[in-house]
Amino acid sequence: MPNIIARALATAVLVTAFTDPLFAQSVRVPGTNVTMAPPEGFSLAKQYPGFEWREAQASIMVTELPGPAADMMRSMTGPALAGKGVTLISAHDAVIKDKPARLLHVRQQTARGEALKWILIAGDTATTIMIVGTFTEGVSPGVGNVIKQSLLTTSWGSPATSSHFEGLPFTVTPTARLKLARRVSNMLMFTESGTTGTPGSTEALYIAGHSIGEGQLGDLRGFSESRAMQTTLTKGVTNFNGRLIQIQGLDAYELEADATDARSGKAMRLYQVIIPDDTGYFILQGLIRADRAGEIVPEFRAVTGSFRRLTSH
Repeated sequence: MPNIIARALATAVLVTAFTDPLFAQSVRVPGTNVTMAPPEGFSLAKQYPGFEWREAQASIMVTELPGPAADMMRSMTGPALAGKGVTLISAHDAVIKDKPARLLHVRQQTARGEALKWILIAGDTATTIMIVGTFTEGVSPGVGNVIKQSLLTTSWGSPATSSHFEGLPFTVTPTARLKLARRVSNMLMFTESGTTGTPGSTEALYIAGHSIGEGQLGDLRGFSESRAMQTTLTKGVTNFNGRLIQIQGLDAYELEADATDARSGKAMRLYQVIIPDDTGYFILQGLIRADRAGEIVPEFRAVTGSFRRLTSH
């Protein structure tokens, strides 16, 4: 975090910079099919698809999700957002690429204080595009307006134009039994069929990704167990069995645990590896019905064993 003098100087520069909105040329966001013009001063983010201006504590994150965009637009109501701790300030319709879109302005309390966000929801009947621009007016006056204008420059292409691995700070190799199904933001999903499955099915699910945001993990075992209990697909995570390991020269913590599927109530087996680095942590996590754990957990370990950090990021 910058000291008071540095922050004052940064604020003075930002006031000047945002007197007239300036934009770089439109670029495709790596790992997505989205093209947009980032505001002047923003660069490609290292931890997620999108752009960031660290000195201004501002970011623009791009996420592509399966499913109709209209469903997401209808679900983003004031009461629904309030249930997630988000206050809706305003919302209005827009037109992006000759298709209906929705632009929302919200406020949310975070660990660092109050954050403001512009959220654009666009897409079509098959894919939802959600772009979230986050900023703090007290640190960077005027940045919210240029983020809003940047979101409105969005366009997108066909799903064939980007690689699932493009822009990620790591690689992993699928096995014959675990195939790459899709990418969501900076997270890769693997399943046995190579398609997105449903929670509670007999099909194995394995994800690999990197955290968003920096921070010290502290006790690695304690953090790993706490992180495992935050897995939204499961509940009642118990009977941890873990150990310290090394992956590509990095300290890591591998664990297995019993869990219950959050929807079906069926017994599950959770596999997880946390790999800290200087920007947060990598997470590798597998989930399988308990009665198939013996045959599938070795597949999880095989994908984990192929993990390679890309030091150029």
